[in-house]
Amino acid sequence: MAFAREDINLENIKRESDIEMLVKNMVQTNNMIAHLKDEQFEMRNEIKEHKETISKLQDDIQLLKKEKRWNMLWRNSLEEDINHTQIALFVVGVINVLFTFFMSR
Repeated sequence: MAFAREDINLENIKRESDIEMLVKNMVQTNNMIAHLKDEQFEMRNEIKEHKETISKLQDDIQLLKKEKRWNMLWRNSLEEDINHTQIALFVVGVINVLFTFFMSR
């Protein structure tokens, strides 16, 4: 009754409080959106870094595969050279033994 005498409109007060609540909710929502955008930006950067790391690792793997192939070729070549050297030393040894045998006679 006192409100009615002083010409206070409860509907206006309610409407103003509703508006204040909406404004507070909008501010909170905007803050949350800004926070989520920041997190999204950070996640994109992390994903980009992970992709770069994966790319570097793939490059390293390719280099290691090429190096492994080169090492296998080098090893095969060395084994062939060792075999040829052993055969040559055997032949030289046989010739040396034969030469020594015939020289001693």
